[in-house]
Amino acid sequence: MVEKTRRGLIFRAGDVVSVKGFHSLPERLRVIYEEIVAVIDRWGPHVLSLEKAFVAYNVQSALRLGEARGTILLAAAQAGLQIAEYNPTEIKTAVAGYGRADKMQIQKSVLAQLRHPDGEGGAFPSSLDATDALAAAVCHCGAAGIPDILRQASVHARRTSGARSRSLRDVFTERTVARMLAADQKERG
Repeated sequence: MVEKTRRGLIFRAGDVVSVKGFHSLPERLRVIYEEIVAVIDRWGPHVLSLEKAFVAYNVQSALRLGEARGTILLAAAQAGLQIAEYNPTEIKTAVAGYGRADKMQIQKSVLAQLRHPDGEGGAFPSSLDATDALAAAVCHCGAAGIPDILRQASVHARRTSGARSRSLRDVFTERTVARMLAADQKERG
């Protein structure tokens, strides 16, 4: 859950729904539905932002993913939420400035863009799946700034590396994250 304010994006909540221990598909879908409805009831979001389904090689996995997505979309539609879907490349580009960023790059970039309501001592979710969900929310909020910094870092890396061109994957380092955080803090005043 992400709240967009004039001062930036604020992390409100983030977790994963676990269906471990439920053996039948109907029970798993019921748990997913009830958990999503509880989140909607608690936080009152206006938009559900999620990643578009991708074509999987494993047909059974694709079917299960479709069933879970359908359950989530049903809960959102019943609550009257706007639904925004983005493909994985759109989310990665919006969040990290690079459409092929890996999960760790996405996590670092998402956490760099979010403020915690408890200040710097607040904890963010450590699950990469939870971070992926937050990335979809950040993408929808149209968070800018971080991709611009990454592009600048990429241009700088190309200038300083001679003939060898570096990708954003090579450039996205701890130093870049520190610069992004400093720029964000400066912008917030």
